[in-house]
Amino acid sequence: MLSLVSALYALFGVVFVLAYVPQLRAVWRSRNGAADVSLGTWGVWCASSTVSLLYAHLVSHDLSYTLVCLGNVAGCYAVTGAALLRRQRYAGVALAG
Repeated sequence: MLSLVSALYALFGVVFVLAYVPQLRAVWRSRNGAADVSLGTWGVWCASSTVSLLYAHLVSHDLSYTLVCLGNVAGCYAVTGAALLRRQRYAGVALAG
């Protein structure tokens, strides 16, 4: 049973990380500066995923857990960073236009 749970955790860890791709694509293609993306929510997810990564690495010393958390950190910060960039560029275009 433990090996099944471990295999499922590894599989879903990859799925969870890949699930950031559609959101990242939507933010990048946004025509309104990603105004519909909640930076507050994504900021909380960034903080939470960072704490999870620190816990995985420093407390649990579990490589699989650490790698999944690392993927979540990368996904959260990628979406948040892209949304911030899109808003900055949209504001610049709006001011210039």
